[in-house]
Parts: sequence; C-alpha cells; structure tokens
Amino acid sequence: MKVLHSIWKWHPIKVGSISITHVHTLSNEDLKKAEQRLSHATLPKSYINNGSVYVHWPYCRQRCSYCNFVKFIPHPNSYWTVQDNTLEHFMVKELEHSLQHSYITNVKSVYFGGGTPSLARPQMIEKVLETIQAVCSLEGNAEITLEVNPTSFETNKLKDFKSVGVNRVSIGVQALDETSLRLLNRDHSVPEALHCINIAKQLFPGRVSVDLIFGRPNQTTGSLVKELETILSFCDNHISLYQLTLERGTKLFNQHLSGEVKVPSADQMADLYEVAVSLLGDSGFKRYEVSNFAHGCSAESVHNKSYWRGLQYIGIGPGAHSRVVPKNTIEKNNVVYNVYSSKCSEQDKMWSGSRIYEENSFNPTIQLSKNFFSCTIREARVNAADPANWLREVQIKGSGVRKVTAQTVLDIVSEYMASGLRTSEGITAEKWSMFLPQISLFDIFHERTLWLQESKLLCVSKQGLKATSIGLNVLDSILPYLLNILEEKFI
Repeated sequence: MKVLHSIWKWHPIKVGSISITHVHTLSNEDLKKAEQRLSHATLPKSYINNGSVYVHWPYCRQRCSYCNFVKFIPHPNSYWTVQDNTLEHFMVKELEHSLQHSYITNVKSVYFGGGTPSLARPQMIEKVLETIQAVCSLEGNAEITLEVNPTSFETNKLKDFKSVGVNRVSIGVQALDETSLRLLNRDHSVPEALHCINIAKQLFPGRVSVDLIFGRPNQTTGSLVKELETILSFCDNHISLYQLTLERGTKLFNQHLSGEVKVPSADQMADLYEVAVSLLGDSGFKRYEVSNFAHGCSAESVHNKSYWRGLQYIGIGPGAHSRVVPKNTIEKNNVVYNVYSSKCSEQDKMWSGSRIYEENSFNPTIQLSKNFFSCTIREARVNAADPANWLREVQIKGSGVRKVTAQTVLDIVSEYMASGLRTSEGITAEKWSMFLPQISLFDIFHERTLWLQESKLLCVSKQGLKATSIGLNVLDSILPYLLNILEEKFI
C-alpha cells in the first residue's frame, strides 16, 4: 500500500493548547472552592501510587551520524564531563528527591537508557535499585532493562550487570552490514553484534531485544529480508524496528542535503516496512506496537507499555523527561486533588518555584466540562540537558528539572491516544476511565468514525478504540482526525 508520507512514525500533535501564566498561591477560600470543583478532575490512587523510573546516562564513546539524542562525548578537560562517582551520587540524590515529592510507592520497571548506559559502572545500576527499594517498593519481578552497545568491551560487562539486578537488555545492533555500520558511525562490527546477542541470550533467556534501523541508504527489500532472517536466527525474543529519520543538524542529514547519500523515498519506506511486518509476523512475532515485535506476551517490554498507556514515570539524569503527579496536593476522603496550595512546605515551594499553572483553573464561572479539562492534575518535566547544568540544579534544588508544563486531563488523554493507538491493544475503556470516567470512548468516537470503521482502519466498541492492522500502517493519517474530535468535544 502506497502512502504520501512516513506512515509509521508518530509525530506528536499539540491539541487542547491552553494559556499558562505565573505561579500563584490559593487563599483558604479559593482552596475550598478548588476542593469542591476538583472532585471532578482526580486520578485514582491505583494510578498515582504506581510508576516506573527512567535513568539517562548521558555519555557515548562517539556520536552516531543519525543521532540527535541528548548525549555527550566525555573529554578530560570538558566542562560537561563528570566523574562516575559524582554522577552516580547526584543521580541517587535526584531519584530520592523525585520519589519523595511524588505519590509513587510502587515501581514496576526501571529502564537505563542514554547515551550509552552500558559504558557506566555496574555500581550505578546497583545504587539506583537500592535507592528505589529504600524510598518506596520495587516489585520483586520488576523489569530492569539496560540499553547495550554491542562492542566486545560492553559484552564482557553483561555478566556484571546481571549480578546487580539487570534482567533484560536492549541491544543496539542497528545494522548487519559493515558499510551501513560505518555510514551510521557505529563503533561495533557485525561479528561483535552477533556475539553480543549470543552472550545476552545465555544470561537473559527470553528477555533480549534487538534494535534495527530500516530505510538506510541503498537498502532494498531483498537486503532487508536477508538482514531480518539473520537477526531471527540469533534473536527469538523481541525486535524493535525503527525507520531511519534524517534529523536536522546531524551528520547524516547534512550528507543527504549535499547529495552525498540518498535514502529511500516515502513509498519505498512503506514497502520496506510492510515486507518487514509480514516476515516478522510469519516468524511468530506479534506487532504489539508500530515499531515493536515480540515472540509471545512475556517478551513484550513492560516499561515501554507503561509509556504507551499513559502511566507515571520519573526521569533521572541529564535530559530525562518525566510524567508525574506531584505532591503539591490536597488529600481528602482518600482522593487526591492536585493544586498548588499555601499549605505546601517551604521546601516544596522552592522546588516548585519555576512551575507554571493556569490562572483560570479555578474560575467558578467555567462550565463543568471545560472546568474538568482545564484543571492541572499532572506535570510534564524536562531535566537540564548537559551534565554540568543538571548537576548544579540537583545541588541547589534536589532535582535537575529545568522545565515544567502543567498537564490537564485533556493533555493526558491526548497523549494516551497518540501513543496508545500505536499499540495493538489500543485505547481500552478500562484505562480511559482512569482519566475520564464521566464519558466513554464509544460515546465520543463511534458516530464520528463510522467511515474509518467501514474502511476497516479503526475498531470502536464498548471495550475501547484501536487501529486495525491496516490502520496501524496509516496511523499518521488517522491520528490528527481523532485528536480533533476529542478537542472539539471539550474545548
């Protein structure tokens, strides 16, 4: 099936934009009004007491030509180079602070990403896991994932990582031909990558994932099939298949701009993706998310599914992101109302000093439906990007957060739809009701999406909303329409 643009890569769409102004403290009278009105905009304790942790290791040995992630190449005299002991100490400090200033009492998964976290010392993983266990509860069967670069040096460290608690690895193979590896500026070889997969399978049976990039220069459907067949002969658990994206400012982007390299067209990309989906499906791999394929439910990523389901997560380290209900709240009758209150401690006020909230969130003239969607109940946080600035923030405030965006219910459900529709599970009525128990998915979307249902692109029922197998291939075309329906309903 041909399409006009990249159909499987999600581009975040901002909906339900709101005007946000300065921080202000509520009077006791306003506080009482807020308590009454926010009873319509709360999250259940089953939501706010559970979460996951993401730890961002900011360093890489070298920069890949396609990568625009937050990462730094350490040099002895560079201001952004922080010694391991110092970095680990302040990661632990930020983790303690962030957990204590949230309602999270149970952590279901921990993910060490980057950067190249397999360059870190195993002690870093050990300290993080011990901190979680000391501050709250780390589930006994919690998924602990480490991103691994498949060099011989890092492969030799896998046993040590397992000994401190890692039980799942995601290996950045990216390509299985030497020409592509050189073009992408990867620092491993094909034999090293295959050896790493073999060792990982012995240490983490059933919990090994391999990353592969498709749509590389000069790639054909035939060469992709051959590459996938090789991967499948080594890795039988989980494959993440990502389209090569030309990010502005990267070396590969400039090479493409100058004509030095040429990537497949949009239609060729679509063909490559469809061939890969078909081959992986025939090999017993379920596409449980647009870019993720698992051989059985037990091989699916618990941590990533928590993102796609709109659950809480705390991000630790330079450049990390978080989605969390903060502890600047009122609690009454076992229900949490999230407001910035005069009852907050001075420490909380200092920590929340840079936060922004809607001044009209507590305007009593707003109608119930609009009020419901304008109340702030969660925060989206972004840490300072470079290690030196992040470290200073943690020293001063206990947290590396540089930017906080107040999130309303509309923001939360819009994010849930944008990510959840990428999955085979879709948007379930059960999870939707955590955020919006007042109105069902079916009532919002059924009639407005009949044409999508008749075209066999979307399934809408009392149980939820999800894209069909064909619909997943054209999700970028469907998603803006669905988000507009949601926005029109309440704005």
